[in-house]
Amino acid sequence: MNWQKLSNISQTYGGLAVPFSAAALLGAVVSIAHQAKQTRIMHEEAMRSAHRELILRAIDDQALMQCWDPPNGTATFEDTRQAVFCNLIFTKWLTDFRLGRMTYEASRVTLEVHFRGEVARRHWRENREHWRRFAVADGDRRVVRFMSLTDEVYEEALESGPPVAASAYFSPPNP
Repeated sequence: MNWQKLSNISQTYGGLAVPFSAAALLGAVVSIAHQAKQTRIMHEEAMRSAHRELILRAIDDQALMQCWDPPNGTATFEDTRQAVFCNLIFTKWLTDFRLGRMTYEASRVTLEVHFRGEVARRHWRENREHWRRFAVADGDRRVVRFMSLTDEVYEEALESGPPVAASAYFSPPNP
């Protein structure tokens, strides 16, 4: 046997193994990072689902609704239900934006349509400070950006004129 020749072949394969090993390691790192992101998304979805379930249980039950935060000022049960439901809708959009499932542009369009309505405008007028404080406390720049966008679209809606009254949403049934 030619030991020198075998040694040269072995060194050649050893040199080729290093880039392949590095590529495999990089693939493992990317895979772990992707799994961590997916786990975070699943955790967030589970938390949002649990929150939604609590809200849906309370929204038709005044005694359970009193377990949540008290309304800002005086409000009827119906006003509170609407505010809580708007909050649920808004939280969904915020989550979608945070997770990259809704773009900035799509969020703008969604909020523009939303703020055409009287209930949506009342909800934001009464809750915007809470949401702004939450955004700052959360520290997520995407949350802060979404709040800034929401404020901007809300102000534009106010400048565009009066909202569509809640009583004007639906036409009376045909006789």
